[in-house]
Amino acid sequence: MLQLQVEDIKWEAPDTATYFLRDVADKKIIYKAGQFLTLVFNHHNEELRRSYSISSSPDEGRLAITIKRVPNGELSRFLLTHAKIGDIWQAVEPAGRFIVSNFEQAKDIFFFAAGSGITPILSQIKYVLNREGKSKLHLIYSSRSAGNILFKASLDILQQQHHERLNIVHLLSNDARRLNNVMAEQLVRQQARFDLQQAQFYLCGPFDYMRMIRLTLIYMGLPADNIRKENFVLETVTVSNARTSFAPHKVRIVFGDETHDIMAGENQSILQAALQNKIGLPYSCRAGICSTCTAKCKSGKVVMTVNEVLTDADLADGLVLTCTGYAVTDDVVIEF
Repeated sequence: MLQLQVEDIKWEAPDTATYFLRDVADKKIIYKAGQFLTLVFNHHNEELRRSYSISSSPDEGRLAITIKRVPNGELSRFLLTHAKIGDIWQAVEPAGRFIVSNFEQAKDIFFFAAGSGITPILSQIKYVLNREGKSKLHLIYSSRSAGNILFKASLDILQQQHHERLNIVHLLSNDARRLNNVMAEQLVRQQARFDLQQAQFYLCGPFDYMRMIRLTLIYMGLPADNIRKENFVLETVTVSNARTSFAPHKVRIVFGDETHDIMAGENQSILQAALQNKIGLPYSCRAGICSTCTAKCKSGKVVMTVNEVLTDADLADGLVLTCTGYAVTDDVVIEF
């Protein structure tokens, strides 16, 4: 578990702030552009975990997360109201699979962001533009109004410095420019400079927004494996109820340098069984949407009741989400 101290706070908007953090032991925090940080708090003797996207780039000196006030978001409201410089927070190591790959190649990389969904995408763009590459970056950013555009000054500077490689389109709801499937297809076709079949797409925003874009891209005939999405709100922790009854099964978990042989009870996910046996596996949302609990199934069969993050390629590689993954054979081996 990380111990992080708040070094500085920058208000991006009345309901959004960026917190600059350092490890209290002065260890370098390793993370990839596009990942998130899971904070761990104790509240009324109950452990609360909430994930927040990292807005800094690994190239920058300090790790920074950006938090937006969420309606009914217990922790985001508390932090934005009470957090101060000098506070020390507990956190799980950065995680997430919302990561840009192969950006050195000559291809288009499209980023679709809505509201605070710009946070991990800003990290990605800064990281890619700080490296040589032939890719063209296209940011399509939806906001309610000009005053609601987060990180506008930073984005303007990036566009000025990298105008030959980065193009930004702002869509403002109060100007009647709300993204729809027709507009999404038009923007993609207009801005593409290379073969669209090779283009990559990164989506971050509300569920309906990302679903609309993903369906549009698939309808255009683009490969589903080239589309990545990240839920920008993980405040509400829900545990999925399996519609199918799962019988008890033996599970072997390889975590760190230790091997644990446990029994997953009836209708008990692998993560639930591990935590019950005092095995401190990483997790955050417990709803199949954040990927913190991702592990590799080395043998046996695991069925996931919810999967909002792993692609077909990930599944083919044996990756599973332990929070919604249930063992259905007695030879399941899970490795982190």
